[in-house]
Amino acid sequence: MELRAAIIEDNATARTALRGHVMSIANLSVSSYTSGVELKAALRKQNFELIIMDYHLGEGKTGVEWLQSLKEAGYIKPSTGVIFLTSDRSGQVIGRIMDLQPDILLIKPYTIASLSRQIKHYLHYRDFVKNVLQALDNKQLERAIGVIRSKIKEGIPPRLVSDIRKLYARLLYENGEIQRALSIYDDILSRSDKVLWAQWGKIRCQYSAGQWPECKEQLSSMVNSSLARDEAFEWLASLSFEQHSYEDVEKYLEQIKFSELSLPAAKLKSLAFQKQDKVVEAIDLLQKKRALHRSAKDRFNDFTFELAEFYLLLAEDSPQSNREESLSQARKLVGIAGRNQSDSQVLQKRDYLLAFSSVLDDDLEKAAHFLDADYMENHLRTEPATLVIAAKVHHSLGDERKAGELLLMAKQKNGDVQGISEQVMNDESIFSGGERLGLNHEHAIAINDTGTQLFIEGLFSQAMKHFYDAFQLSPETAAFGLNLLQCMIEADTAVYRRYGIHKLLDTLSELPLSETNRGRLEQLTLLVQENS
Repeated sequence: MELRAAIIEDNATARTALRGHVMSIANLSVSSYTSGVELKAALRKQNFELIIMDYHLGEGKTGVEWLQSLKEAGYIKPSTGVIFLTSDRSGQVIGRIMDLQPDILLIKPYTIASLSRQIKHYLHYRDFVKNVLQALDNKQLERAIGVIRSKIKEGIPPRLVSDIRKLYARLLYENGEIQRALSIYDDILSRSDKVLWAQWGKIRCQYSAGQWPECKEQLSSMVNSSLARDEAFEWLASLSFEQHSYEDVEKYLEQIKFSELSLPAAKLKSLAFQKQDKVVEAIDLLQKKRALHRSAKDRFNDFTFELAEFYLLLAEDSPQSNREESLSQARKLVGIAGRNQSDSQVLQKRDYLLAFSSVLDDDLEKAAHFLDADYMENHLRTEPATLVIAAKVHHSLGDERKAGELLLMAKQKNGDVQGISEQVMNDESIFSGGERLGLNHEHAIAINDTGTQLFIEGLFSQAMKHFYDAFQLSPETAAFGLNLLQCMIEADTAVYRRYGIHKLLDTLSELPLSETNRGRLEQLTLLVQENS
């Protein structure tokens, strides 16, 4: 079968030359585009098996930023191969590319021989794992893992061993088999501690397994690496945010040059300011980042939308009589970012923000009017933060069922977000949104029930995550915290995310407890003491 490849390169001469080289190497149908905007338009009509992306695409978003957003919105299949090209040899750029775990990275100027060798290697690998990739695209993770295990037993060509181990660890991680994935990364790093993709894989496993002290220690060792420095500081800031250490969020993000702060990192910092009642500093930060990108339309619009959302959240936290200025600023900004847009995803975001501003202005008739367009009902590619806004709008208009569905969808989609800071902020937004709408306890019950089933099946690591999430959503419900405590004891886990066992015991002892729960807490306390 002829595979389809897309080249994204803003330089016309380089784009034409690259297309000619690629077509001479293999049996590929090659399309070429000048920007991420053009690629996104093409992806609405077809898929590509291979994307060849330049890092610097003019003054707009980088190739990494485009690929992250397109993957999260579901435009790019899990099986799609990625080749990155860059002439920028700085550790910062190389590190950002490697964090995305591309199949190939080529530094310009490259030779036709090296390009040919790398593409042929990738196509050989792709053919070897084609059944795995097909299962992955069909969301059959267990089948994909089964196929790759069979191939490992049969024997892997020596040249493909690294590629297969990388894919196997990724599949295990996505299937919730965190410890197995972690063991692969540890084995790779025991042979060479400089393999960057394995370092980041290990960190993601430690984070997901709730091993935050180990995760923090690993990140602290990476801040001295030019390839990982900024990303490590962003991770450390995100961990601090989850632990409500907002001053530490500032401290870590101050280590990144202001011009290099990503959109999620800038938003995280502004939110940390807000949590400390530094509203002026938060607004100033977003305004400066917006002004910095005035000549880059896509980045400028992204920061404009973020600033508008910030003003809307300020209005939401203010009495009805004090909302006028914030709502006026938000509407003006949304109008600027939403002007001359044809992308349905952007139009949907614009209209939900305008509908929310009308809700906050107590004009429900106008809010409902913004929901009329056809694209408002298609949530396939809607980002989690917009889904939370949408849930608030539908709840205010009396559709509680729809609001609950949108919040759950936001939580599910957030699990697929790769960027840690964006994931952390979405969690915060989902929690505060659910709290305002009175839906958190209902969701916590459902999550706790799933955790209980996993616990019965002996899947303690997966159960722990559910019990933790349930307790976070409903921190006054002692039963959820007791389930988390029991799971930590059974799994012999001293620390899980924010809680050490003794901190969790103290937290539970301060809650109002029924007689049954008090007896259960006493039993679990004895178990902890016996195991100490």
